[in-house]
Amino acid sequence: RQDKRMANMAKNKKINKAQRDIVMLIREKFGSKFQITLEEPFQFDATSYRPDVVVRSSNGKVIKAIIEIEQCSRKHVVGGVITADYCMGLPEYKQKQKSAIYVLSLKEGNTEDYRKRIKMLKQYVRNLKTIVIGNKDEVIDALMRINPLNYIYRRRKRLRK
Repeated sequence: RQDKRMANMAKNKKINKAQRDIVMLIREKFGSKFQITLEEPFQFDATSYRPDVVVRSSNGKVIKAIIEIEQCSRKHVVGGVITADYCMGLPEYKQKQKSAIYVLSLKEGNTEDYRKRIKMLKQYVRNLKTIVIGNKDEVIDALMRINPLNYIYRRRKRLRK
């Protein structure tokens, strides 16, 4: 099913080889730890938002991360983050743990520009825990640190006698 979706994504969005390779790498590295879906629609106001990749907990109940793979306009990055934040605030997608959004820049020169634009937005972002912007290696490294379980680790205080 995911392979069919990948083929449709390639046909509909005309993604290039670099994007396709990154999506396959994410599925290969994290497919056993998380549920990875491509272009999962988030419905709102008679339209939908379709991020490139959605990473869910192994049981599929908790959205751990949203990944946008960017290779073109800086406006798309800002719009993607705003739309993801809005969707995560809707009652049907709201959860106890806030999700993170990862913007993966395919062009090295754009990464710093994306960071500047997102820095201006951070004060308005209410429903996303983290916004990570980076190249392939930085995003993969950040994904490695995500807790695959459905709960947050809490430190237990030791009781002194």
